[in-house]
Amino acid sequence: MKSDWQRALTALLLATGLGTGLAGFAPELRATGLVAARPAAAETELLYSIVNITEDLGARSACPLDLAAARARIETGLRAQALKPVFSPVAEGPGVLTQEIAAQRIAADRGTICGWTASAHFNGRRGPLRRDRAGHSYSSLEAASHDVPPLLTAHLR
Repeated sequence: MKSDWQRALTALLLATGLGTGLAGFAPELRATGLVAARPAAAETELLYSIVNITEDLGARSACPLDLAAARARIETGLRAQALKPVFSPVAEGPGVLTQEIAAQRIAADRGTICGWTASAHFNGRRGPLRRDRAGHSYSSLEAASHDVPPLLTAHLR
């Protein structure tokens, strides 16, 4: 009878040691593919659109909107907030984030420089107006994207 207890205790200690060892080496095992990776935390999808509201025709022609660069900046800002951005050029209405952007021509020694302002709108709420940092085009869009979580939180109340 004593040997059954010893075998059971030995098996339990071996299983505990093996489990602890596997847990300790889990990152290395995931890297090799021997152990499945943990599923990533679910991100909240957010449909967004970009609207160029530049009224000055001179600024509009001198500073054309680079949609690819603008989308990259917005998506960088939204992903930093654990949101999964989904772009639509025509989406509008409830549940759609609208990024309004406007160009301004700034006279400089080397010619015309384009400065951008942006603000985020979601379900009738507006974030603050953001301006580009010097030398960083569309940085206002990334900054405006950081204003989105408070707008979403207000929507969920």
